[in-house]
Amino acid sequence: MTDWIGALCTWLIGAVLVSSGVLKLGTEKTFQVTLSQFGLPQWTWRDERFARVFPWCEIALGLAVVLLPAPVHLLPAVAILALFVAFLVLVVQVRRRPTPVSCNCFGGLGDDTVGARTVIRNAVLVVLALAAVLLHRSPASVAADRLAGWCYPIPAVLAAAVAGSLVVWRSVAARRKRDRLIRTLTVQDVDGNELPITEFQDPPTFLVFFAPRCGACHALVDDFRWWPHLLKDGYDLQPVFLGTPEDFAGLQKFAPLAPHAWYADGELATVVGITGTPGAAMIDAEHPLGGQGTAGYGAIRNLVLRPDWQEVAAAMSVDTEIAEPTADVKRL
Repeated sequence: MTDWIGALCTWLIGAVLVSSGVLKLGTEKTFQVTLSQFGLPQWTWRDERFARVFPWCEIALGLAVVLLPAPVHLLPAVAILALFVAFLVLVVQVRRRPTPVSCNCFGGLGDDTVGARTVIRNAVLVVLALAAVLLHRSPASVAADRLAGWCYPIPAVLAAAVAGSLVVWRSVAARRKRDRLIRTLTVQDVDGNELPITEFQDPPTFLVFFAPRCGACHALVDDFRWWPHLLKDGYDLQPVFLGTPEDFAGLQKFAPLAPHAWYADGELATVVGITGTPGAAMIDAEHPLGGQGTAGYGAIRNLVLRPDWQEVAAAMSVDTEIAEPTADVKRL
């Protein structure tokens, strides 16, 4: 019985790591944001290299602990225990922060925000990893000894199968969530009347996001008023205020845009891919939840305005010598 319990504990921690690594593949940018929000050293998130390599390290450790025979399998088992302890300490620290932090656990399959469940889950993983080290049973060795020699690779195959099933599950869940958001996501006008985001598909529309306490947003307002005349052909342009009308009511800088603005919360900005303000995204039939999301004055201008906007502006006697804001992007 001890053999099976020890092998099961070891297999579970290996399957968790394989699944976690597989689910992170292709999510490097989101993983980078998570590393940054967790307050990890800059070298872990400054570029994509760490975000690309780390999932493969998880997969390698997970496969090693279920494939290697005893007692060699103890090496990856101890490494996994140390990794899970580090994860637990990190999520406990993040949990104590006043501002919620997105977890992106298991490549977005787990809880969206670090909370009590995140801490409990990581504590359970630490207990499993500790049991795996103390009982020191190799799943592959136990399968071969207790069943048959050809059963040696079965634990690894099962771990890979679990990871593949979770990838399919996440894909189905993401598609359902996307369909739900397309049906239900709205913006509001100053009177509280709602407009479905699908209304921005025809004509394709650039949504430009402003936040009330964003200095770069204040600097963008004067230029934005000219942008409908410099817009790419076939597109519409709509300002979106992140907050409520009350949040913007006392800010005279936004008064020229207020009659034309739509109001939304942070969920809309997140869904359409806005990571900071001022930000912009394009809505059309192909990208009903946003595409080409960007942030910062220069990036927005390149996205929204026609290539020859400077010549057109000069012909209209529009001042194109616009001072770049000193704080170009306020992170959401």
